Amino acid sequence: MTDKKDNRESYLRMFKQMVRIRAFEEQANQLYLSAKMPGLTHMYVGQEAVAVGICEALTPNDKITSTHRGHGHCVAKGADFKQMFCELLGKEEGYCRGKGGSMHIADQANGNLGANAIVGGSAGIATGAALSAKHLGSNEVSVCFFGDGALGQGILYETMNMAALWKLPVIYACENNLYGEYTKVEEMAAGDLMARAKGFGIDSFEVDGQDVLAVNSLTQELVDRARKGYGPFLFC
Repeated sequence: MTDKKDNRESYLRMFKQMVRIRAFEEQANQLYLSAKMPGLTHMYVGQEAVAVGICEALTPNDKITSTHRGHGHCVAKGADFKQMFCELLGKEEGYCRGKGGSMHIADQANGNLGANAIVGGSAGIATGAALSAKHLGSNEVSVCFFGDGALGQGILYETMNMAALWKLPVIYACENNLYGEYTKVEEMAAGDLMARAKGFGIDSFEVDGQDVLAVNSLTQELVDRARKGYGPFLFC
């Protein structure tokens, strides 16, 4: 009975988190469309199960790096709505004192090392955080969120190579929404997407990004293995 109760609470918490992300994004989009928000913003609507499924398997001390489409990651990792909206609106009360905005929001207290407007740009940050964790013996895991559009960026493969050589506790989470900006993934990424990491000897997994339970289950398994020194991993 205890296990079933724990499962119910976990499922409900994940559902609430997905709803919170959707609500945040809808409000952020309204602010953007009404020209109240400076700069650009990129919605995370439709991808909520990925951020929630992954972040629910992490501790507050575990690190994530985000993308230009990063509000969902930030919420899922435990950020406060007020501080997030203040950041989006350029207010000093925001997470980065209003200077980061939508595409550079960070929440260090909850392990969010920040969003990044450079495609694939956060791969080095996540891998560096994993290297730091290994040297310090902190038992922390890093997750690098990136989109399928980053599969053409050299830094991703440079860092995967280092992570594989040094067996770093990092998980590369490719959010394949089938488009890199306006280009279909099959028109800009040749070959088998999963084979890219396998070339470095990195175990790779495919999971349904619309199934929060499947994402969470796989992440829990990989996080546990990464803490024991069996990383890195990729899933897409």
